[in-house]
Amino acid sequence: MRFHQQKSRINLSPDLTPLIDTVFLLLIFFMVSTSFAAIRYGIRVNLPTATTAREKVEENIIISITKDNHIYLGKKWVKEKELVGLLKKQLLTYKKDIVIINADKETRYGKVVEVMDLVRQAGITKLGILTTKEEIK
Repeated sequence: MRFHQQKSRINLSPDLTPLIDTVFLLLIFFMVSTSFAAIRYGIRVNLPTATTAREKVEENIIISITKDNHIYLGKKWVKEKELVGLLKKQLLTYKKDIVIINADKETRYGKVVEVMDLVRQAGITKLGILTTKEEIK
């Protein structure tokens, strides 16, 4: 009986499919994570610049005002007349005595003053305004 030997060829080229999958997953991860980093305080606004801006802000009550004069408490859109009541509830719940205003630089100055007045009506006397750090040339 004669056995017939076949020479088998070994494929030495690497399989690139897992490598391509991994690169695409990393790409998606970094794209998503950078979009979350851009929205630091709830609502995306174009902040004004200041030379004395702080890098870190503790967890506080954040009120955002967009350039379209929409008011957000955290990430929730609220009406002006509801803001005082909601702030009083948050003051009792979180025991925070400071409110940070996150206003777009194109927001009317009068709108920011109105929101500051509503915050004071809720019994909060400490206010802060978010800015971005200005690059000194």
